[in-house]
Amino acid sequence: MSKKKMGSLSRKSIKRLAILGIILFIATGFTGGIQLYLQNIKVYQEAATSYASMLTYQIGLIDIDEILENQNGIRAIQTSINKYVGSVDLNTLDEEALESAYTKIWQNTSDEVKHAYEIWSSVGNFVLGFGNICRDIKYAYVVIPTEKDLVYIWDSDVYSDTTTLPFEHVPYEGKEKEHLMSVMSGEKPEDFFTEIVKGERFGTALCQVVDKNQEIVAVAAIDISISSLTNAFLKLLLNVGVVVLLIMAFSIIIYHYVVRKQIIDPIVTLTTAANGLVTNLRQETAGKLEIDVHTGDEIDVLARSFEEMDSKLMTYIEENAAITAEKERIGTELSLATRIQKDMLPNMFPPFPDNKEIDLYASMNPAKEVGGDFYDYFLIDETHLGVVMADVSGKGIPAALFMMMCKIMVQNFTMALHSPGLALEKVNNQICAQTIEEMFVTVWLGVLDLETGVLTAANGGHEYPILKKPDGDFELIKDKHGPVIGGIEGIKYKEYQLQLEPGSRLFVYTDGLPEATDLNEKMFGLERTLEALNEVKDATCREVLDHVTESVNAFVGEAPQFDDTTMLCLDYYGEDRM
Repeated sequence: MSKKKMGSLSRKSIKRLAILGIILFIATGFTGGIQLYLQNIKVYQEAATSYASMLTYQIGLIDIDEILENQNGIRAIQTSINKYVGSVDLNTLDEEALESAYTKIWQNTSDEVKHAYEIWSSVGNFVLGFGNICRDIKYAYVVIPTEKDLVYIWDSDVYSDTTTLPFEHVPYEGKEKEHLMSVMSGEKPEDFFTEIVKGERFGTALCQVVDKNQEIVAVAAIDISISSLTNAFLKLLLNVGVVVLLIMAFSIIIYHYVVRKQIIDPIVTLTTAANGLVTNLRQETAGKLEIDVHTGDEIDVLARSFEEMDSKLMTYIEENAAITAEKERIGTELSLATRIQKDMLPNMFPPFPDNKEIDLYASMNPAKEVGGDFYDYFLIDETHLGVVMADVSGKGIPAALFMMMCKIMVQNFTMALHSPGLALEKVNNQICAQTIEEMFVTVWLGVLDLETGVLTAANGGHEYPILKKPDGDFELIKDKHGPVIGGIEGIKYKEYQLQLEPGSRLFVYTDGLPEATDLNEKMFGLERTLEALNEVKDATCREVLDHVTESVNAFVGEAPQFDDTTMLCLDYYGEDRM
């Protein structure tokens, strides 16, 4: 009879262990997975919405009314071009034949339609290239949603077999109609939703596109792949399942081969207490656990220890859950922001292999995972190079997001205006108009004529540039400063010029370099900066930046880094290397 009861208790206990493991697996796995998904989807939503805002801002720089008024002409031109390109082998077509073909396409087109097509094409090229700047983007497009279908204006998916022509009507897919119409109608200024397309999960951010009268005329959309969230959720479930199975197997072995008849009753009591503990954990309630076991031996000690463990475990779990959740959220946000910021900065060296007149190298070392400093360089045309060094106020994710917006605006206005002073004026007015609270940026912007070596620059509250002439030392150039960008609207920024002779070298930086501080709160300073530069004045650009970084690290020692450190070194050779 006793053996029968013991066998029955064993079977029941095994069943209970199995049920308990399943409950722990479901509760822990799904609760943790849902929490992980919600934390990550918010980060993706913020990133996609920022991208959609950037696309909307770019469209706002043109007269979209002119595009919409000439949509039939734009579509006719593009249809003719597509038909012609598809009918010939462009590898064997000479330039005269190609020019003649395009002349035929344009000869019956009015100047108004031609101008509208050129504007449409320029924005189309921007949409196509948007993914090269922001590599998380899968698709970028601008549409006019109607009750019946979509009218595509621009579409980045040009290499797809289903590519649409401009202003082509396309049926809705999935649940996008409700979201698009809510933004188009003005019900929401922006929106975000997720859906599965061809087996891949996407997050789509929507923003309004308005005309010069501030009337909504279209919707800009950005698709970001979020399939990684599903993979992370399944991985979490797998890990929890393995842990639960191991716990179950270990418990069964202990029960069968260690427990003896004389301790069955105390163990049952302890099991009941354990179920109470599990209930507290699942319900996140911390009640006082009392175990009615008084055997006067090791089991009695175990019961008392179990009571104490319950109290400490509940406290630990509560504290650990709060800390873990916060660390996971911050870690996920910073990881995504770091990748986005890294992709935003140019990092190909040498940057322009075909341009032998120059060589340059740049680096950015943020004080946190993401920073507010940024550099940039880009060819405005075949003979002019734009160079940017900037420092956004603040640190972390807010500064990084503000930095990305400033970088795009500085490059766009510089390429459009070819004037550093005018470009900074336009950027300043745009930032002031958007009323971004307590955010500003210092910018040094230069445009170098690769043929003459004339460097035209403007300084918006940034550090002085440093210049080395041929066979000379690095020297500080105390240029004319204007106010910081984003401080006062309507400011005019003065330009100045420097003549770079073949063999000249330009060094620009942010204040994180001279203001690097050691444990005694001494700053590295401009004097040490010039000394470090002149120690390797004849080295390559990369060696110069590496040496300056090593000098700063040696000076700072174990002191924490409080500010971003960003540097750019440019060599001008002129026609000597052509």
